[in-house]
Amino acid sequence: MKKQLLLLVTFLTVGLFAIGQGTENFNNYPETANAYHDGTFTGQDGSTWSYTQSRGDSVIVAPSPTFGKKRPITSKIISGSIAGGCGTISFEYKQPFTTAVNLNLFVNGLLVKNVTSTVQGALNNSGPVVVNTPGNFTLMFKQADSSNSGQVTIDNVIWTGYTGSAAPEPTNYPTNFIASTSPFTINLAWTDAVGAQLPAAYLIIASDQNNIVAPVDGTPVSDDANLADGHGALNVLQGIQHAAFGNLPGNKQYFFKIFPYTNSAALINYKTDGTVPSATATTANTVIIDSLHFTNRTFSNWIVKSVTGAEVWVVDSIHGINGGPCGKMSGYAGQANVNEDWLISPAMNFNNYTNEALTFQSAYKYTGPPMEALISNDYDGVTNPGDFTWTPLTATWSAGNYVWAPSGTINVSGTSGTHVYVGFKYTSDAIAASTWELDDIMITGDVLQGIGDKVAGKGDFSVSPNPATDKCVVRFINEGVKNISIISVIGTSVMETSTDQMICSLNLNSLTPGIYFVQVSMPASKTTQIKKLIVQ
Repeated sequence: MKKQLLLLVTFLTVGLFAIGQGTENFNNYPETANAYHDGTFTGQDGSTWSYTQSRGDSVIVAPSPTFGKKRPITSKIISGSIAGGCGTISFEYKQPFTTAVNLNLFVNGLLVKNVTSTVQGALNNSGPVVVNTPGNFTLMFKQADSSNSGQVTIDNVIWTGYTGSAAPEPTNYPTNFIASTSPFTINLAWTDAVGAQLPAAYLIIASDQNNIVAPVDGTPVSDDANLADGHGALNVLQGIQHAAFGNLPGNKQYFFKIFPYTNSAALINYKTDGTVPSATATTANTVIIDSLHFTNRTFSNWIVKSVTGAEVWVVDSIHGINGGPCGKMSGYAGQANVNEDWLISPAMNFNNYTNEALTFQSAYKYTGPPMEALISNDYDGVTNPGDFTWTPLTATWSAGNYVWAPSGTINVSGTSGTHVYVGFKYTSDAIAASTWELDDIMITGDVLQGIGDKVAGKGDFSVSPNPATDKCVVRFINEGVKNISIISVIGTSVMETSTDQMICSLNLNSLTPGIYFVQVSMPASKTTQIKKLIVQ
């Protein structure tokens, strides 16, 4: 009865401007515990709803689904086909934990609303979202991204029927449409359109050829962020004013046009007359200079140096990103102890690159001195790193409680030389010793003219075919154990295996088309080589 009473209040407060045609308060949602599951249930509309990586212990009015953060598959909930069309829609949402909410609502696969929250425990309402979709429709609530969107609870979804009144096309185009590059990514930005009729959203069409064709009224274009086939599209709500295409090859030109539109589904109305805003950008020839993902539960060719104290860096097998391994350092062993311990990259030749950048993820808990990130071009790679010159780097660090945080892109291009080292310095004292974890450490750079892809030795290994589709073969000239990882351009290990054979076949069917790097580590020689792989 409590849930029905709250729903009535929501109708009165949110739906004053229209009578509710349909509702979903998740009375049949089966999850009640704090474990994330996938499943289905029957919605109040009679269709079968499905959910992915959702839990049920943090409710608005029980039961309520809560979407997870950093789940193996992005958390979402999808309705079945609902009849009667959708005029407007609203829903309640709550931020149950400390990480900020960033949730998207899609109708028939098109983004119609993004909601955010930064206040833990606060109950929010999306307000009426104008959809104007006739006929059958589906709803999807989905985390805006798989890494940084915080847990979010939703409930009391209300929609009105389609009224038949469609908005005219937008009056004006957006302005200041520009494209800029970052490693493996093209970023787009613009200033929202103004005028008598504002857009509901924008369609960005991308191509590796200057041949973009305008969309047609009444025919929505679905999101396609993968430009491996040379074409892509993104729908972005009015007010967001930015978008990005990632996982791109280096040194390649792309073209973009932006079309504002109103309504959705069969009523979608694009503005295509006059001069359509356009932009172009060429990706830099960016490669991974070196990286450490702990996928083989080792430090690979990175240097682990204990200067003071008995505690040392170790590999934690289960507490890294997405439950994988990570590097961990703690000065606590029954009590806080005095420690100084370094995790240092192998020597890198920065003279072969420009625009060098460092990224990593960190997590920590307990009181103690902060972790430091530093860079040096005079370290000898062997002795006490404290005897050499290290420049501190400014990064975004974890807020604590073992919450993972990306460092942001750290510009390290101010350092040059043939033997450059990136180091992470941990310290603790007899009073306070925190525990720090690191994962997905990556140093990238743009290859200078005349410098090829990174190869540690002539004929060390080969990858064929390249480009590849469903599989590729790695061939070696050296005997012994080889640890093989395939790494995406954003630094995530997507496949790992080991072999003592001279030939290893890799199944690529699970990989989306794009640019990857094959990293081969040889424990016996303590060396690592990396080569680019294109998956089509």
